[in-house]
Amino acid sequence: MRDMSFFPVIVTGHPAGDTPPLFDPAAVRIARAADVRQGDLVLGQCAALGSTVELEQADYFDTPYYANPSMYDPTCGCGVCRWSGYAPGRVVLTDGYPFDVCDVWPAKGHAVIVPASRLH
Repeated sequence: MRDMSFFPVIVTGHPAGDTPPLFDPAAVRIARAADVRQGDLVLGQCAALGSTVELEQADYFDTPYYANPSMYDPTCGCGVCRWSGYAPGRVVLTDGYPFDVCDVWPAKGHAVIVPASRLH
């Protein structure tokens, strides 16, 4: 078992729409893609500046999804895994839902999530 850190996020805005979020905005966190766990709600991605977790901005996905992490397999055949080629340090956050292909991330990439433990 390894320790992981979640970094609190100050939400200053969210995508426009007429549907209110189904989670408490105070529960939003930034986590490395490798630390995203089963059932975490993946809201978007962000880029860290330098070696800190200070962010310029986050890109919210049109369709947030519940993480279903699996091992990256370059022979998967979904198109994205094959297109990514073999690259060490990749993780798959979902292997099909809500997409028809895997969602491959750099393991050190930053995801905007609501941890599953904070959704209930």
